[in-house]
Amino acid sequence: MIVQIYVVARPKEFDQDAVLNRAVELFRQRGFRSASFGEITEALGVGRQSLYDTFGDKDALFHAALKRYRERGIADMRHILEAPGTLRETLIRVFDAAIRAHCEGEGYGCLMANSMVEMCKEDAAIRAAAVEHAREVEGMLAARLGRAQLEGDLAPDKDPVALARYFHHMLVGFSVAARAFENSDVLRTSARLSLRTLD
Repeated sequence: MIVQIYVVARPKEFDQDAVLNRAVELFRQRGFRSASFGEITEALGVGRQSLYDTFGDKDALFHAALKRYRERGIADMRHILEAPGTLRETLIRVFDAAIRAHCEGEGYGCLMANSMVEMCKEDAAIRAAAVEHAREVEGMLAARLGRAQLEGDLAPDKDPVALARYFHHMLVGFSVAARAFENSDVLRTSARLSLRTLD
């Protein structure tokens, strides 16, 4: 007699996307080192084994959350950069969106910038993620600056690559300042002063 055994797939116990989004906010608030895996599972409302089975250990969960955060941020910036408007109007929207996201509310800053400050020196994977993220952001900014030159909205003697790097560094600085000082008005003033580099 042949006995057939059917294996029924075990349904997922939680919404992975929702949990990953909550992990993003948890790591933005607490950082990587200060949260134990037990505290993470409690905050996310997911059992330890379920979290392990889906994401792996704490380090793997953190990198998944950082990737989600980066992808979301890149998509948001691309949307702003591709919208109609002058170069100055576009950059003001970029800066204002970053300041709102990083400073207003609880003022937890940018997860990528926070991770750079906390872990870059001793974690090669975080350093590599930071370098890759910088290339993406600077590449998008340089493309928009280059387009502005072609359209006559930026002087031909300006260097789009150097300006893109400068504006990216401003964004990173805004995130750190947002977490430390929580003063969005001062950051907006600094953002507008930075646009004098376009003159």
